[in-house]
Amino acid sequence: MKKYRRMVLYLVTEAFSKLGSPTIRNDDFYDRISRRYSLVVIGISFLIISTSQFIGDPIDCYTQNVAQHQISYVNQACWIFGNSYYLPFDKSLPNRYEKEPNQIIYYQWVPFILLGMMLLFSFPSFMWISINRSCGINTKTLTKLIRDLDHLNPDSHQPKIRTLTQHIDKALAYHYQSKNGLFSCIRSGNYLTGVYLIVKLLYILNGIGQLFLLNIFIGQNYSKYGLNALKQWYQGTEMITLEYFPRITICKYTIRMLGDNIQNYAVQCLLPINIYNEKIFLFLWFWLIFVSIISIYGLVKWCYYFSTRSRIQFIEQYLKVHSLYPPSQQLEIFLNEYCRNDGLLLLRLISKNTTRIVACEIVCELWENWKIKQKINSSMDSEGLKLFIESTII
Repeated sequence: MKKYRRMVLYLVTEAFSKLGSPTIRNDDFYDRISRRYSLVVIGISFLIISTSQFIGDPIDCYTQNVAQHQISYVNQACWIFGNSYYLPFDKSLPNRYEKEPNQIIYYQWVPFILLGMMLLFSFPSFMWISINRSCGINTKTLTKLIRDLDHLNPDSHQPKIRTLTQHIDKALAYHYQSKNGLFSCIRSGNYLTGVYLIVKLLYILNGIGQLFLLNIFIGQNYSKYGLNALKQWYQGTEMITLEYFPRITICKYTIRMLGDNIQNYAVQCLLPINIYNEKIFLFLWFWLIFVSIISIYGLVKWCYYFSTRSRIQFIEQYLKVHSLYPPSQQLEIFLNEYCRNDGLLLLRLISKNTTRIVACEIVCELWENWKIKQKINSSMDSEGLKLFIESTII
């Protein structure tokens, strides 16, 4: 049995080691707290609990009046079926006519609860990667190319910057082709922005929703677990976590004897694994609150990024480095007709995941590309107008 447990733990550890967080970043720090650091925190908790279950003895029942060959059966039955409840020592055991306290049924499912939390934190990131890959602007590919630049070699650095800006320019032009039909939302230049804001909203719902889900699984008003712990700490009293994660429980199990003789037994069991559970879930309570607050702040910050003032200031700060001081009206045309919200989103993500020098060079290259396009369009318009006048006179 111990050999089997070690083998299962080895497989779980190998799977977690390959889970690794990707080095390519196409989001901001607030997103990485959820999709990266939360996975690390919950993954470590998962390994601690799994080690206690698969290698150690998660339960040990008081079996003085049980035959030696039945001790293992009693421990396994109390662990597998979970027919346990917490009862303080100052209260007597309920008889057959009294209602038993609520059963504790979660402790053997804790590793699966933690795995479920990891999957929930991964879903918004998976959604973001899948959608932006298919909408014409693959932020993951662009940020990977930028991170692979040789920043110390200007000879190879500048051509790659021009290639990147040409790729971004084509992606922005693709989004501008048509505003009618099925893909009108994509081509309007707001599709990727809307998806990204929805993903950020999912991160918020993730943090808050998992608190309520844990309240369903664990019970005992878990949503106030951290508040009660802070209250006890502030009052200087000893933290009482027995009601949430009791270390000593009463287990009821049934044995069928010969002649369909059903015998009911109750034993006192020790749950050393709850020593880890109470600390881990107390930390996870504070972590989920922190993730929820920081995700809300990140969403509000990005909503401000798309305001007119913030958009202009963002572009101006990079153009000024190259001594470019265009009028505000020209900047608004550049932002509204060329970049639009999706382009601005891309530039923001680039600036957050690379150096300011690289971000500045990309913004200025895009600005120069746009100015060249403006001159070409204006010259074509003037030539067309001249031909039209000449044909009219003739």
